[in-house]
Amino acid sequence: MARVPFVPRQRLVQEILDARHSVLIEAGGGFGKSVLIGQVCAAAGGLEVRLPRDHPVAVDELTTAILDAAEQRTGRPRTPATGAAGRIGELLAAPAGPGLLAVDNAEALTDDAAAWLADLAQDGMPLLRILVSSRLLPAPLAAMEFRGTAERFNTQDLRLTQEEATALARIEVGDEDGERLTTILHDLSGGWVALLLVMLRRLARASDRMAAATVLLRNPGLIRQLMDHYAADLDPADRYLLSQVAAFPMVNDSLVEGLGEPGLLRRLIRAGIPFAVGADGWSRLCSEAQEVLAALDPAIAQRAAPLLVSQGAELAAASLLVDSGDPEQAATLIAELPTSRINRLDPVEFIHLMARLGPAAEAAPQVLLHLARTHRNVGQLAEEREVIGRALRVVREQNTDDDLAVEVESEWLIQRALLRDPDVLAQIERLLEGAAEGTRAQASLLEALGVALSDRPDGPSLRRAENAMRQAAITWGELGEPARVAAVQRGLATQVLSALGRTGEGAVLLRRLGAAGDTQFDRMLCLIMEARLLALSGEAERTLAILDDALRLAELLRIDWVTGHAAWTRLIVAANDHDLSGVLEHLALAEAHLGQMMMHDGGGLLFLCEAADACAVVGADAPAARLLALAREHRIEDPVTLALTEAFIDARRGEPEAAEVLQRMLEDGEIAPCLRWKAELLTGYVHLATGQTDAADQRLLTALDRAASLGHPDLLDRRERHVVGVLRSAIRLPPAVPDASADGGCFEVRVLGGFEVRQGHGVLHGNGRASQLVKHLVLAGSSIRVETVVEMLWPGEMPGVGQRRLKNVLARARATYGSLVTRRGQLLCLSSCKIDLHAFEELARAAAAAQDDERISRARVALAAFTGPLLPDDVYDERIDQRREGVRRRVLGLIDVVLTAALETGDMEEAMERLETAMELDPYDQERPLRVARALVAGRRYLEANDLAARVIAAADELGVPFAVEWDELSLSPLDGARAAQDAGRPAPRTMTRGGRHAAGGSRQAVRRSRR
Repeated sequence: MARVPFVPRQRLVQEILDARHSVLIEAGGGFGKSVLIGQVCAAAGGLEVRLPRDHPVAVDELTTAILDAAEQRTGRPRTPATGAAGRIGELLAAPAGPGLLAVDNAEALTDDAAAWLADLAQDGMPLLRILVSSRLLPAPLAAMEFRGTAERFNTQDLRLTQEEATALARIEVGDEDGERLTTILHDLSGGWVALLLVMLRRLARASDRMAAATVLLRNPGLIRQLMDHYAADLDPADRYLLSQVAAFPMVNDSLVEGLGEPGLLRRLIRAGIPFAVGADGWSRLCSEAQEVLAALDPAIAQRAAPLLVSQGAELAAASLLVDSGDPEQAATLIAELPTSRINRLDPVEFIHLMARLGPAAEAAPQVLLHLARTHRNVGQLAEEREVIGRALRVVREQNTDDDLAVEVESEWLIQRALLRDPDVLAQIERLLEGAAEGTRAQASLLEALGVALSDRPDGPSLRRAENAMRQAAITWGELGEPARVAAVQRGLATQVLSALGRTGEGAVLLRRLGAAGDTQFDRMLCLIMEARLLALSGEAERTLAILDDALRLAELLRIDWVTGHAAWTRLIVAANDHDLSGVLEHLALAEAHLGQMMMHDGGGLLFLCEAADACAVVGADAPAARLLALAREHRIEDPVTLALTEAFIDARRGEPEAAEVLQRMLEDGEIAPCLRWKAELLTGYVHLATGQTDAADQRLLTALDRAASLGHPDLLDRRERHVVGVLRSAIRLPPAVPDASADGGCFEVRVLGGFEVRQGHGVLHGNGRASQLVKHLVLAGSSIRVETVVEMLWPGEMPGVGQRRLKNVLARARATYGSLVTRRGQLLCLSSCKIDLHAFEELARAAAAAQDDERISRARVALAAFTGPLLPDDVYDERIDQRREGVRRRVLGLIDVVLTAALETGDMEEAMERLETAMELDPYDQERPLRVARALVAGRRYLEANDLAARVIAAADELGVPFAVEWDELSLSPLDGARAAQDAGRPAPRTMTRGGRHAAGGSRQAVRRSRR
């Protein structure tokens, strides 16, 4: 074939010249490789060597050709062959030398010659640059790309652009007809230079070019003619297999050797057949050639499909089976794929293939489940739900009750749970009762149970949701479905742990999942979700860095919904920083890119509510009102979240009604643990705005306690810095250590750990109503109105009766406690005295008002002042019970501050000490022991972790509550060896199922499978 005329390839020439390393060009015949090399050498003054194709070229012939080319270029006589490599290196590296060596037709090189040329480029100091063109790169040269010393251009890169095709038309046709037809001809040729050239030359010879162009468009035999030209030297067997291979979506050496003689693919490429050889080892024939040559033998397809599957090309195998007329077999192949493989496939290609499968896919529920998951992966939530609905109809029409049918049913129940269907929970529980242990049906139903319960804000429901999801992950793992394990654990982190406020634990879980994920898609999902949890915990720097990584992966995977989610997360970060412009910028981006999330699964309502609150935080009232109005249109999706957001926004304006709404929602358990601190804080903000300073003080303390219990003592300062600052400014900061003379007097009253009154060194013993009077005065802050005391001591009595009785009590109190109790008009008061409760509360308030390291040190001082529960012997007094519970929560909040700091610094001795106190005050809690146990395992202190686990499990059994599934997860560590050693010497502790019944048998495996 005549050489392609000169077409300026400025884009490619510039890219090659700008490359930092050597450049490899690999493409079939007719793509203008030789022309491109000539243009590069002309632009760079390089040394061009064209090798013959009719025989193998060894090292000596290669060096001779290079030196001959150098002699022709410089006019200097070439040196003898001895030392040729060194001479060539010096020639190329010389300042006035060519600087670039271009070798065309490199497929003719022997392996030794190719290795010599690669070494010439890679061993020099500095590295020499070579430009190599070949239909099929020899292995030593191809390896340069993977070593990072060369870049590769292939068929796709060498295809003519529209502008280059127009330039070629001007050269060949020379008038406006050629330019007018260029677009059509370029599309037909796909940029294949040789094919475009053939068509242009036919047009140039025709008298009626438009008619000739019409014939060309209707005559794809041109490609066959071109293929015949390149395949002229192939034997009949190779030509037959070429027509078969042309129908394959992709091929490689292993696949082709399974269909014909070894080396077939290399012979086809060496002949010039335009295969594009990719870096992943797969080759592709241009689509136009596939359409013309395709004459697929069904027997060949049946032989090739298993080979494609074995090499991870399932989509290609299924496509091949469809082309051969066997879509049912293709559907069977797709149905057998695990979820992990579905997640690795290109979603666009998979969805297109499902359309080609047609009825075969519609009749296969498992294929439809795979299609639904693919839609979910690319953010097409409406399509996902519609496909699951189709799968449900199929299994119901087939009237089966096997594992697959239950799995489809559970997927549909998950969709209903996301839409907050109130009846879905009962249906899931009914199906769970009949699900066999350790099956896909049970695993999928447990997952559905977790999703259904995760939307309930009360602690027990969320805890049950967590156990269900963890058990689902364990079961999926036992079934060999790692992708489903990862999906459930991602849901656990983002739906359940997030609602519980354990965002730090959720972020760690997502980080571990991302590091262990075997696909870029898994890693991207984990990154975007981890960033959200970190933003909710108030971290900014790490959040933004993680989002950048997630966006880069999303761009690589061509998934556009991540842009909206990233903007949503950045919106939260900007609100935390009170960045008005940042909030508005990210709001606009999120609204433009959230896609179907704006309308489905409640995610749209959640975004609208969070965005409205973020705008309110920075004072953007107009956008907040607009977003809130949009959210009200979707009220039915989640009325509680909407009501809570409205109350938050109203509370920021100081409206008293908002505080009442928040208080009612807190009392009714309608606020998830992750937001209870915020409800308390904004309630306190309203109290301060209405002049109730003491109430605001108490709300701030409660909010700080709730944040500390989540493992984030500084959460308020990270998320609500402005509101916390306003509240703190209204609180007098007490001293770190109370002044011993502050209370004055000689009386001391102790109510922590028991009741005792001292005067000097003596103990004053009292009982009955006199002691109760002193206790109530202590709890009331040292003074109380007479009528209130009467109602406390004699509820329901007539006022006159109570007044007379009170006189008797006051007389006994004076006889027992001297001047401790005094009367001032209508007030009863304690005289100046020291009260341990008041000292503790003052220290606790000081810890709450402090920040960072000072808060930790003050929390330690306050804990040192706590000597036991408040009035532990008064178990039937409702007022004392309520105050005792408040003190208990306050102490636990201080413990959480110190415990979190101890775990962060690795001080396990202090952590264990604080945990002991916490376990005494809150025996039902398993979160703090889990945090400490994980830290012990991380520090390889396995025996201590084992003892702690055994204590918690035994306590749960004794209290009649289920122990958390996380203790099972800890058993995956070396903890098992320690447990086994201890269990050998004692009976295994009883374990509990969800309903509180003892599990049958004592084995851990039985326990694991029986828990719902």
